[in-house]
Amino acid sequence: MSSERAQLSIGTAIQEGWAAFRRAPWCFVGFVLLSGVLSQLLAVLPLPGVGSLLSALVNLWGGVGLIRGSWIALNGEAPRFQDFVQVNWPAIWRLFSSQIVLTLLLVPIVIGLMFASLTAADAWGLLTPIANLALTVDPTDPRLTEAFSDIGPRVLQQVATNPFAVVIVVFTALGGLYIQVNQSFLGFIALLDGRGPIATIRHGLMVVQGQWWQVFGLVVLQALILLLGVLACLVGLVAAAPVCLCITGAAYRQLFKADDQTGLLNNR
Repeated sequence: MSSERAQLSIGTAIQEGWAAFRRAPWCFVGFVLLSGVLSQLLAVLPLPGVGSLLSALVNLWGGVGLIRGSWIALNGEAPRFQDFVQVNWPAIWRLFSSQIVLTLLLVPIVIGLMFASLTAADAWGLLTPIANLALTVDPTDPRLTEAFSDIGPRVLQQVATNPFAVVIVVFTALGGLYIQVNQSFLGFIALLDGRGPIATIRHGLMVVQGQWWQVFGLVVLQALILLLGVLACLVGLVAAAPVCLCITGAAYRQLFKADDQTGLLNNR
């Protein structure tokens, strides 16, 4: 199906995504719990940097596993737990490289806009005490947290009372939302299309921008589903997250292709 002529049906995506999740609900929920608990346990290891690195690696493994499981389910089959836990290093690398390149592209822009906002609000003077304290104490010193708690609201108040700073903040927020919607399918493109990181980001931008509002509506509905999961004492979140991923996969099949061009489903 040609991506230029593809049209997104939100209702169809939700129906197909829900049907995919129902083919193996306990496998989806079990894998979300496994990867989530393992990631948190590794994150608190008393080894500076190592725990965070291992936790990030588990999150990548979990993302690959969920996309693999959702794609199998969207193909009409019931994924097995082994399909989720299988380690696929090339896929992990494709997902990581696409995410890190997108981050590296956005971080300088966000930092620049934050700098401009603080400059417009003349708020740098409020941050000087924190900067001086950070240079003299350990990063885990509770005084840093106390200083941020004290100065943070004052910085926000100063920014909020400056029209130019407010315009910059609003522009940054809208730009972030625009990019978030355009890159909604980044993981699926990276794992199933086989493009390089820059090409993956560009492809998502080119296909989605023609139907940005439809994809935005889908993202809003997914956010509501996740909110319902949070309101269900967080228990529902372990089900809501894979449901949303399956819905994203169903929408991806409408807008892009239903082909696995990288062999993600090999070795089943």
